[in-house]
Amino acid sequence: MSKPNEFLFELGVEELPTTEINGLIQQLSDKIQNTLSNEGINYEKFQIFVAPRRFGFVIEGLPDSTPEKNIEKKGPAVNIAFDESNKPTKALLGFLKSNNSTLEEVKIIDNYVYITKTQNGLPIEDFLKVTVPSIITSLKFRKPMKWADGKYEFVRIPHHVLALLNGKIVEMEIFEIKSSNKTVGHRFVMDEYFEVNSVQDYFDKLSKYYVIPKLEDRIKFIKSQLEEFETNGYTIDKDEELIQEVAILTEYPKLISGTFLEKYLTLPEELIKTTIKHHQRSFTVHSGNKITNTFVAFIDMPMDELGNAKKGYERVINARLEDARYYYEKDIHFKLESFNEKLKEIVFQKELGTLYDKISRIEQLSKKIIEILELEKISDNILRTAKLCKADIGTHVVYEFPELQGIMGRIYALKDGEAENIAYGIEEHYSSNPSTVEGAVVGIADRIDTIVGNFIIGNIPSGSKDPYGLRSKTDDIFSIIEKFSWDLDLKILLEKAAELLGKELPTTLIEFFENRFELYNSNVRYDIARAVKHLWSTPLRGILSAKAIYKLLEKEEFEHLLVGFERVHNISKKHISEHFDSAKFVEEEEKKLLQKYIEVKPLVLDAIKHLNFENALEKLIELRPYIDEYFDKVFVMCEDEDLRMNRLGFLKNIDMLFMEIGDLTLIEHSQN
Repeated sequence: MSKPNEFLFELGVEELPTTEINGLIQQLSDKIQNTLSNEGINYEKFQIFVAPRRFGFVIEGLPDSTPEKNIEKKGPAVNIAFDESNKPTKALLGFLKSNNSTLEEVKIIDNYVYITKTQNGLPIEDFLKVTVPSIITSLKFRKPMKWADGKYEFVRIPHHVLALLNGKIVEMEIFEIKSSNKTVGHRFVMDEYFEVNSVQDYFDKLSKYYVIPKLEDRIKFIKSQLEEFETNGYTIDKDEELIQEVAILTEYPKLISGTFLEKYLTLPEELIKTTIKHHQRSFTVHSGNKITNTFVAFIDMPMDELGNAKKGYERVINARLEDARYYYEKDIHFKLESFNEKLKEIVFQKELGTLYDKISRIEQLSKKIIEILELEKISDNILRTAKLCKADIGTHVVYEFPELQGIMGRIYALKDGEAENIAYGIEEHYSSNPSTVEGAVVGIADRIDTIVGNFIIGNIPSGSKDPYGLRSKTDDIFSIIEKFSWDLDLKILLEKAAELLGKELPTTLIEFFENRFELYNSNVRYDIARAVKHLWSTPLRGILSAKAIYKLLEKEEFEHLLVGFERVHNISKKHISEHFDSAKFVEEEEKKLLQKYIEVKPLVLDAIKHLNFENALEKLIELRPYIDEYFDKVFVMCEDEDLRMNRLGFLKNIDMLFMEIGDLTLIEHSQN
């Protein structure tokens, strides 16, 4: 039995930009695996590797050749292929000859002649030499480079192509570079090319020459060095985002540590951490609960003489911390609120005014939320949070370090003597998981203003495009409402936000919220999510209803309820009016259903008001036998129009009561 084939490909390039790495990995993964799948090629293992100056992939367990394929070829139309005597014309005979086929192989499909030909499989080497260059040159990048007078365009200029099948060179050419069995090690260790003769040999030799080609292996290597450093009694802030970034930037990340001047420890910890991370991609170090003046960094220089690198890091970090200290001390001479004046000069969005205008709208929306939720006891705190929520954007520190927005607001507010909940509310209004009521209310108001404003000016998410993050902002609103169990009517807030902008509420916004709400609830079950999507404007009710429905799904009486509701809903869904006159009821069964409806309705509505949807469902279940008797004895669609309209109006009332829970016709019936 022959050994499974292994294919190794590497493209050596100039320094890859970090912003293109994730897209590169995704495209390579999708294109290669989709191509293999479309060709019916089985394989055992596929892996991608990316380092700053190279990327590539390994496919193990490939077959010797691609599988045979049956290909249908389309010929002339039947009226052209055959004459009036049903004999083949020259057109058909020519088609058959060119495809080495006979008349017996002809099939007629949709008035056209077809033949089926078997295409033999290609040797896997021939397949790879054609397919791989095509895939590589098809990769797209946000900011590609051009060279050779604009003839070529790629993420960065390539330098070598390595392509091996079982250790043998697969001849191909990419950007006029011919493939070989050679690659190069770390640029600071070995700049001469060396040969490799297998996948394992490739990884072994690169390791010897200080290159870790797999991103996940570099991440592990970074974490192991951080953990080893912590054995000295320290705790490192192991920022996952920073670890990923360092791994992307280095072929062989090596840890160095240094110190900055102790005087900078008087700065807020978040400012120290952000300065060190932002400017030098370095990690802060703690001893116990206190930050120290030690930092840890990684350099892409696997030599032992690291003294100069350490001094360089210390010099730059001290300089950056001095800048941060200067800006911080400049800010704290003023009250946080005073920076609101600067917001009059900062545009929020061109058609939506300044950040100062936005704050005014946030305050008004916060007032509306206070009114709806009856939060008057803490209204002063909430409105103070709203007033100060964007003030730190006008500070010097946030201008230099935008990622500290909200955090510096909290720090400066506490320094000014603001209440703790106000200070943390300022920070948390950006969070999807705030802990303070102040942060939650202002966060909802802020997001509502942004969403409505963007829809009004036409910035509507479509496909994968959502530059203002309106989808995630909407999901955050649902999440915050669920966390705080607030029975909040969003439609009131959306209309208020549109009013504050002097515009009508766009109808597209209703559909947008409805669709986001369906997706938000899809973690319960997709059919339940559809059933409650019309409750989007009171999301807490929709969320609790979805959970209550899910809890009762497997119970027999709930299955009965579904059937009963379907009978009511299907006959009344096109009827608009809820008007009916009980004096016109003729049959005993409609009187009985009316009596039960009158008994159950206030109990259902009271249960919903108190957010007890399980109890509301249980009460609705009591209607089922009366609904069955009604439809067994009462002919709703009778010829008497007055009687028919009266019965439909009555059933519409029952339908609307059910719809307070959800459109149960969308729930899939149990298969039991």
